[in-house]
Amino acid sequence: MNHDNRERLIAEASKIRDIIKRRMYLKAQNVNEEDIDGILDDVHYRTRGRDKFPRASKMRFTRDGLAMATGKAVAEYRTWKIRKQLGSVRKALDACAGIGGDTIAMALRWKVVSVEIDPEMIEILMHNIEVYDAQNKVEVVQGDITKLVNDEDFKSRLGELDVIFFDPSRRGDGGRTVKTEEYIPRLSFIDELLSLCPNLCVKISPGTDLDRIKYDCDIEVISNRGEVKEVVLWFGKLKLDQEKKAVLATKLPEKMTMERVNTPKIKVTQVGDYLYEPDPAYIKARLIDTLAKQYDLTQIHPKIAYLTGEEKLRTPVLKTYEVMRVTSTEPAEINAALGELGIGRIDFKARGVRVDMKGIHKRIIGKGRRRGIVVFTVVGKKDRAVICRYA
Repeated sequence: MNHDNRERLIAEASKIRDIIKRRMYLKAQNVNEEDIDGILDDVHYRTRGRDKFPRASKMRFTRDGLAMATGKAVAEYRTWKIRKQLGSVRKALDACAGIGGDTIAMALRWKVVSVEIDPEMIEILMHNIEVYDAQNKVEVVQGDITKLVNDEDFKSRLGELDVIFFDPSRRGDGGRTVKTEEYIPRLSFIDELLSLCPNLCVKISPGTDLDRIKYDCDIEVISNRGEVKEVVLWFGKLKLDQEKKAVLATKLPEKMTMERVNTPKIKVTQVGDYLYEPDPAYIKARLIDTLAKQYDLTQIHPKIAYLTGEEKLRTPVLKTYEVMRVTSTEPAEINAALGELGIGRIDFKARGVRVDMKGIHKRIIGKGRRRGIVVFTVVGKKDRAVICRYA
């Protein structure tokens, strides 16, 4: 099948949302089964790729490469922060380039040496760099970065190196891993990269236990549109303060960053007029106490990430719910309260309490036209249902 015909079929199949109908369409076009599977894979990659790359329709992907690739918003935030901290950047090293998402984000701003070990991935990397017309800013090197760091010829290419970006593979035969010792290369490879340049940015899994990170670095949890995307380790001049380690949470697209600070023990109270749910990056970075102090809020339980207060707050880092009623978790009591409040369209959340979220809609049925949310959680020492409306 020639390239133009394949691209046409990919474009047409992408317009069909149902996977079975996509296959039927390709069969109707007399495409053989082997080509159908390949085209459907490309349709899947490009459809998913739109969430991360503005030019996804022209790019090439692999399943793992796309899954690990950084989205545009996060990649641009990182490059913005690198330039903000360093002032200017002459050249960067992308130590494990993959399909090229981070290489591209950096190459749109400065020169990049991009290393990838897989020869098939190299072809995809180079194609994607050309899609963004960044080929004149990128030197692609095929090889094993763990060996190249000791290669004098390679090191001679790194003149004017100001920063290294390191995104080790977190996928293996067993699927995705959050264990840093299972990364490829292992996270301990940081020490060798630091010998090349002290300004190092390391992307790790959002599921990583932050307490296991013992390096002299800032740890930043980044979310985008309410979902934690990654944890980043910042070394050298990329740290906010050279004299200490900081734990940070950043919410995108607003670019709101807060640093964890030591606070007096936060008061635990009953639920007030408003219930607040912190952005997940702030929860992951354990900034609940910091948020409570910042906004003069209290907790409803010392180990659960909900805050409460009497005044309505408007800030992107807190979801605000107006509390209408607090009941037990018994469906009959909840249903009665929902009926009295006229709430018939209901969302559900649970934190700290086990709830059958799949079957909850069969047992809790409201009445009325108003929309609300039932939050199952622990208040003080008791399981409670907090009935709210969106503020």
